[in-house]
Amino acid sequence: MEPTSGRWRPSGRTLRAAGAGLGLMVALFFTEWLLVSSSACRNAPGWGCLGVVVLWDDATPFVLFLGAWAVLRVLGVRPAWLTALLGTGLSWYLLRYLTAVNSIPWLPGDVSWARFVLPTAAFALAAWFTASLRPWLPRVAAVVALALVVPVNAYAVSQIASSQENSVLSASPVPLLGPRVPGGYHIEGAGTETITGPVFFYRLAPDGQTASTMAELQHEIQVTVAPVQPRFTPPSHCAAVNSTYPVPAPACIAVAPGVWRSGNSQYVSYYVRVGDTVADIQATSPPVSAAVLTAIAQSMSVRHPSYFTGG
Repeated sequence: MEPTSGRWRPSGRTLRAAGAGLGLMVALFFTEWLLVSSSACRNAPGWGCLGVVVLWDDATPFVLFLGAWAVLRVLGVRPAWLTALLGTGLSWYLLRYLTAVNSIPWLPGDVSWARFVLPTAAFALAAWFTASLRPWLPRVAAVVALALVVPVNAYAVSQIASSQENSVLSASPVPLLGPRVPGGYHIEGAGTETITGPVFFYRLAPDGQTASTMAELQHEIQVTVAPVQPRFTPPSHCAAVNSTYPVPAPACIAVAPGVWRSGNSQYVSYYVRVGDTVADIQATSPPVSAAVLTAIAQSMSVRHPSYFTGG
C-alpha cells in the first residue's frame, strides 16, 4: 500500500485508479459510438440498433469490471479485483442515482460529462476504500454520504424542475391567473403553449390521489387562461380560447358578478375576465359543486410562478 503524500492529498494508487476509471469510460464511450455507427448495427434484424444498444448497456458493467481488473493489475493497484468491483459498483450507483448533475450544461455533441467524471471519482474512492480500513471514521462518513445520495438527489431534482418550470412560466405571454385553491385540492400540470395562440393552463386535482379512473378524473378541474377573444361577449357569446378552427360561442349565464357559466348536462365551463385575459374553468358538475367553481372564478388574480410550481 502506498501512503498519501500529505494529509489531504490523494495517493499515487488513488490517482492511478481514477485515471483507469476515466480511460475505461472514454474507451467504452467510443466503443459504443463505433458500434452504433457500424453497418452491422444499422442493419441488425428485429429491434435494430435499439436492441444492440440495450444489450450493450446491459453488458457495460461487466466489461467495465473486467477491463478495470486488468488495468488496475498493470498499474499496480492492489487488490485489483476488489478495487475494480467496488469502482464498478460505485460508478453504476452514482450514474443511476445522482441524476441532478445532468442539469449542468453538457459537453459538445450532447454528451453528458457526468458519464466520465462520476466513474473517475468512483474508482478514486474505491482505491481509497481498499487501501486500508484506517482511519475508519472518514470511511464511515463516506459511506453515510453515499447513502444520502438518493434522498438528496431526489430533493435536488425536484428543486431544479421547479426552477425550470418557474423560468418557463415567467416567460409566459399570458398573465398567470390563479385562484385561491379550495381545500382538498392542489395545483399541478402548469404550462404554456403558443401553437394556436398564447395559452396558460393547469389543473386543480384532489389531494392524495392520482386520477386513473373516469370517476377520479371527474373530480379534477381544468383551467385555461388566454387573451380575450373577439367573440367573447357574454352573455350572448362565450368563446374564450384561441383556436385555428371555428370556436363554438355558446350563450352563457351570469352566476356571480363578472362570472359566467355555459354547458349542458354535467360538463360545464365557468368564465371570468381579469383585464385583457379570460380564465376558462372546466369541470364535471357534479361531482364538483357549483359553489366551488364559482369561488374559484371569483378569486382569480395574477400570481407568481412559484404559486403554480410549489417552488
